[in-house]
Order: sequence, then C-alpha cells, then structure tokens
Amino acid sequence: MRIMIDGRYLPGNARVNRDLLITLRNMAKVLKWGIRYDAQRELVLINSKDSTMPPLPIDNNTEERTEDENARLAGKVICLDPGHGGSDQGALGPTGTMEKDNTLAIALLLKEKLEKSGATIVMTRDTDADVAYADAATNEEFGARVEAANQAEADLFISIHNDSFTSTAAAGSTTFHYGDKESVRLANLVQRGLSEKLSTKDRGARFASFYVLRHTNMPSILVEVAFISNPVEEMLLSSVDGRDNAAESICDGILKFFKV
Repeated sequence: MRIMIDGRYLPGNARVNRDLLITLRNMAKVLKWGIRYDAQRELVLINSKDSTMPPLPIDNNTEERTEDENARLAGKVICLDPGHGGSDQGALGPTGTMEKDNTLAIALLLKEKLEKSGATIVMTRDTDADVAYADAATNEEFGARVEAANQAEADLFISIHNDSFTSTAAAGSTTFHYGDKESVRLANLVQRGLSEKLSTKDRGARFASFYVLRHTNMPSILVEVAFISNPVEEMLLSSVDGRDNAAESICDGILKFFKV
C-alpha cells in the first residue's frame, strides 16, 4: 500500500490491513485532515491542509511502477506445497485446529502474492485433498509432490508446514534445506522474514533430509511456520493476520532470493 500526503508519496510500501487503515482514519479525524482509500490501487490519499477529500491522482509513474512490480517474477515458476491434506490432517493444535487447513490457507495467500509479482504458480494441492490418492503410502504421497515440481521444471519448491512437539512450550519458526548453496540462501532469507514478521522465536535455517527436499531438482525449502502444538502459536497460525504475515514473509524472501 502506498501513502500519499498532499500529492507526494511517502517512501516504501506498507502492508494493507484493517488496523493501519483505522489508525490513519482516526488520525485524520483528530487532525481534521481529508482522507480517502483507493482499494484498487492500494493507495491512501491524505490532505493535511483541510478536511476536504483529496482527489485521485492521475499518475503515470504510479502505473509504470505497478507494471514493473507486477513483472518482478515474470518467467519464474514456483511450486507451492501445502503440507498434508485430504486423509492426512497433519498435526492437531490444543483446540483442534488442523495443520492441513493452516498450510493450505497460507499457501493460497502466498500464491496470490507471488502471482501479483508475475510468477507462475504450481500448487501440489489447492483444496483439502491428497496429492497422490487417499490413504496413499507416505513415499507415494511425497513422490507425487516432488513430481509436480519436477515436471513443471519449477525454479523453486516451497513446502509449508506447522511444527509440533509433545511439550506445549516448544515455539518458533524454522526453515529447512538440504544443504545446496542456493537452497541454503533461500532458507536464510525466508527464515529471517518469518521470525521478524511473526515475532516468533528464530530457530534458524537448518539442514534436513526430508524426502521432498532430497528429490526435487531445484532450490527447495520446507518451512515450519510456527508450532501448532503451542496454544499461542496455534492462534497465530489460524488467524487471518498470522497467515497473511507468514505468506508475506515467504514472498519477501523469494523476491530477495531473485534480487528483484
């Protein structure tokens, strides 16, 4: 979201959310500023001189910038793998939330964000379904996920999960890789964003020999967003803001990976 005050853009982009818009509107009311929000362009316009509503700008530079931003990942194919699904619910939270629901919700938000930057997205699943077939053997299910990425000749493979442990005190975010240079770099970029945006304990980018990381032909990571077994992080994983922040942080890491 861009913010324009008296016809001039503030530097940087802010994530659109209800709390930020309410805060800006409350400020405008107290200070007797005019304010309007253009949802289509994700643009907040503020008139600090009086309370009249500012006009929508005719800004060719904005349109050019938007076109550039929408093309940042043009030509890139990214495979998103929401963990579990269908007959495999994954881990359960203390209140009964299911990992498979959280991972799919985050992946769909991430898909939308990446597509806005021009990427082509391949989903191993986009509904509550098994990837291979119901009750498939573990290796068959993992193999179907790997095959989706390899057949698409994806540039990246991102598998999304929720962590779980017997102790409800375990907490934090972790990003796993299989040790190749590019996967390590991607894991570090995504991990940094996760811990910062979600304010979770930074458990680091770590090596792991997961099937989906061993057998994919491209830089690949497996993201454990947070612990569904932790009551506080279970709420984070099932909340609208928590899911969106998770998707945003992974998206930011991917953009930094491609240096765009």
